[in-house]
Amino acid sequence: METRRTILVVDDDTAVRELLKLELAAAGYHVVLAEDALAARRLLHEASPELMIIDAHLPDVSGVEFVSTLVADPTLPWVPVIFVTGREELLEYAQALGSACLVKPFLGARLIELIERVLRSQARAAIVDPRAVRNAA
Repeated sequence: METRRTILVVDDDTAVRELLKLELAAAGYHVVLAEDALAARRLLHEASPELMIIDAHLPDVSGVEFVSTLVADPTLPWVPVIFVTGREELLEYAQALGSACLVKPFLGARLIELIERVLRSQARAAIVDPRAVRNAA
């Protein structure tokens, strides 16, 4: 039996979280949900996700700020990230953090395609923990 890959979805909108969970579960992924960066931090340790989908505009600590702390904090496990946002100008920030980004609204099929591409790239070691690259320099 194949092990289902775990994806952490971080979004402050309950409806968005639930819709993404339905879409990802239908595609065969195990999905854990977080409503903010604090819950996401905890779930990074507890659930060991293989990928995180995060809203760029979370309350208190934005998704961009949280992923920046993920990169800077060696105590947090590294996972590849896909940002979802309603603002195209955040694409630049996502790229600077080495992350993929989808601008809302998007089709579920497009998200699944991007997830699969990111996970394949990770398996080929094309996506690495940016901390390792920085420390090797």
